Amino acid sequence: MTTFARMKLQKYILIEIVMIAVAIGGLLWLTNKDYFLTLGIVILLVVVEHVLVTFIEKKQEEREEAENETAH
Repeated sequence: MTTFARMKLQKYILIEIVMIAVAIGGLLWLTNKDYFLTLGIVILLVVVEHVLVTFIEKKQEEREEAENETAH
């Protein structure tokens, strides 16, 4: 049985896969089909995304903790 939330999540995953495929296709075109350069750029993008997400999550946790402390 598939719930609405699971279907919505699958839709976003599919959209993300399509966006990544388009980005990789564009990088291949820009780098004249240099697969190693494209792979390096994609790896850098994934690492930068991970660092940014971690940073944003830490900031949100700190903000929530500060709000909780002021509420008590």
